Amino acid sequence: MRLAEIFHPDKAPDSETQKYHTQIMQEINIAYQEGDLARLLEIESRQQVGEAVDLNNEDDLTRKCRHIEQQNQILLAQYENLKQELRKAKNTPEGAMVASSRKAAKQGIDAVAGMVEAIESQIQAVSQIRDFVKDFQQQKLTIQEFLAGPVSLHPSEEELLQDILEQMLLELI
Repeated sequence: MRLAEIFHPDKAPDSETQKYHTQIMQEINIAYQEGDLARLLEIESRQQVGEAVDLNNEDDLTRKCRHIEQQNQILLAQYENLKQELRKAKNTPEGAMVASSRKAAKQGIDAVAGMVEAIESQIQAVSQIRDFVKDFQQQKLTIQEFLAGPVSLHPSEEELLQDILEQMLLELI
């Protein structure tokens, strides 16, 4: 790796340059570990590493163009790899959640508010069951009333129809 050879801190002539090279080497190492070729090329360009190009010399221009073409090919390969990784990430459960959340947001649906509402409804149902059991323990209910369950938790016909329609709509989406 050419950058590592150029910016190795041990090759610095003085302590100030050595500190500077150490910082650059840290950037180079991180980019190398992450496989971030674009970052390595950016570091190389920023540090103006390489030979000066004589714009009047056709060989220098050809060599520089070839070098730029190679860099473009490397970046294109990295871009294609990132697109594949993104496709794979989208096909995970987490990716599906993100897609669903974005879709809901576009439709003006606040997914978090919906979840909070569902949780609050569940808490209310559990509280009602708790109160029902307490009433039975305190002998405020007969065994028959207890076995029938709390009236407030029995869904009405309208609620059942609404739940069925919501399920059908969800399956269509």
